[in-house]
Parts: sequence; C-alpha cells; structure tokens
Amino acid sequence: MNIIEKLMWAVECEMLPPAAYGPFHIALIVIGMSLCISLAWLCRNFDERKNKILLLSYAGVLIASEIFKQLFLFYVLNEGAIAWGEFPFQMCSMPMYLCPLAVFTKNERIRRACYGFMMCFNLLGGFAGVFEPSGVFHEQVFSTVHAIVWHYSLVFLAFYIIFSHRAGTSKQDYFDIVKLFVGLCFIAFVINTLIGITVGESVNMFFVGPGPSTIIVFDTISRKYGWSASTAIYIPLTAMAAGVIFRLSGIRKKHK
Repeated sequence: MNIIEKLMWAVECEMLPPAAYGPFHIALIVIGMSLCISLAWLCRNFDERKNKILLLSYAGVLIASEIFKQLFLFYVLNEGAIAWGEFPFQMCSMPMYLCPLAVFTKNERIRRACYGFMMCFNLLGGFAGVFEPSGVFHEQVFSTVHAIVWHYSLVFLAFYIIFSHRAGTSKQDYFDIVKLFVGLCFIAFVINTLIGITVGESVNMFFVGPGPSTIIVFDTISRKYGWSASTAIYIPLTAMAAGVIFRLSGIRKKHK
C-alpha cells in the first residue's frame, strides 16, 4: 500500500446520510446560504486584481479537491478502478475551467460568457445540491463534506458575480451563454459516448445522454421515451431556467 492509498484510507469514514429536509438539512440550508450570500456581498467591490486572485484561488481549490476526490474514489470506493461516472466534466465542474478562462482571455465577449454561465447555470447546479440533497448526502463523510462544500461554493460564486456585476445583461450576452451551454453539452455527450464505447460504462455528464438521466422527472421520461426525448426537453428547459436568473440579475444591475 503506497502513501497516497494510506492517506485515502485514513480519511475513510462511513456515515448515515442525513434525511432530506430533516433538522440537519434545514440548518445546513439556512446557515450555508446565509454564509455564501453574505460572503459574496462582502466581496462585491473587489477590483480586477482581487477578482483575478479570487477566481484563480477558487479554481485551484476546486482542482485540488477534485484530484483528492478522484484518488479517494479510485482507492477506497472503486477498489482500484477509475470511477468513470465521476469524470470531472459535470455541469458543476465547469468553474474549474471557466474561472481561469475568464481571467486569462483577452476577449471580452468570452469573458462575459464565462461569468454568465457560472452565474446562471452553476447557480442552478448549486441550488440543486442545496435543496435536493440526494446527490450530496453520501455514506462517506469525505464524499458528503466534499459535495456540500462544492455545491455551496457554486452559490457563493454565482452571487459574487451577480453582486459585482461582472456578467453581461444584453440579449446577445444571454445567447452567448446558451451557446456555451449547448457547446459544453455536446462535448459532454461526446465524452459520454466515447466512455461507453471504449470502457463499456454508462456515463451521463450534463445529463444529455446517451445514458438515462438521473434527474427527477427526466429519469422517468428517459426510461419511457428514451434519452433523446429527455435531452430534447432538458436542454431548452435548463436554458430557460438560466434565462430567469439572467433576467433577474440584469434587472438588479439596471437599478443599481
């Protein structure tokens, strides 16, 4: 057993997942959301230098924690096999890639699209983890803590972008965000398909297929009518939900 494997087993600790909307979950929502929104508000006036430090530090923490998570899955939960279903190209993984891109790109339109995606789509992902905890509360302490911190940090990042007015507000900005979302969905679909072909595992990153969806309601649609029907409904509905957040954030900016 090597040092890394020993470390992974050292943090292994089983737990009974808390009940959804039980006392722990309710307290977590109240305290976690309050801390995330309050911290985002305190950071709202960061200048560009501090903003870059924040985004790069945030991305660095996410990347480091994701590496630790993958090692934990490999050594402890998956018995020395790669956990393809946890491949780091989920919607909630995107800040790892988009934060550095937003910092280093010289294209203002791309920068606004990155900010807008993290404000809208990652807020949806964060809310999903906050209010529907089936994918957050696990039977391992580390996995649960990692998922909780990750999803609440998405809420912080989205509100930070809203409060600091770094995303665009025009129709073109929204269309750019949707195009980015669709492009990432396509990449995820290609990865899902390649993993299915090469290693024979069903993976459904971004919930676009070809594996069955695991999202409530959409899982029923995919089982009854197939993944393509589920995806055809999921993508526009998600874009519309992101549009509501985009619109509300734009209203606040206009009334600043």
